[in-house]
Amino acid sequence: MLPVDQMIEAALQHLLSGHGEARGLAHLLATRWPDQPVLEVIFAMTCAASTIETELASPRDREIAIETWRMAALLAVDLYGMRHRDLPAVTAADLLAYWQQHDGFFLPG
Repeated sequence: MLPVDQMIEAALQHLLSGHGEARGLAHLLATRWPDQPVLEVIFAMTCAASTIETELASPRDREIAIETWRMAALLAVDLYGMRHRDLPAVTAADLLAYWQQHDGFFLPG
């Protein structure tokens, strides 16, 4: 299984388990797969959101999908911010470094 497929599976498990939120998912994926391209974190989140949106129908599932779409969009904004500041923006580890230095929104706690 490719890392991105593992990321999507982990994202779905995280979101549907009832134990995690979309905001925490970004940190989970970046921490678990720091060497993967940062766009794969965003892709995994959007794939999970799309899967939940199209395959599940409860109001709670719709809320989860919408919130995951929002968090994926915010990750894209972070990526733009990284590039705008001429910071490395290649891997998920770069994303973690950006959060620690510039924007802690996705950091736990």
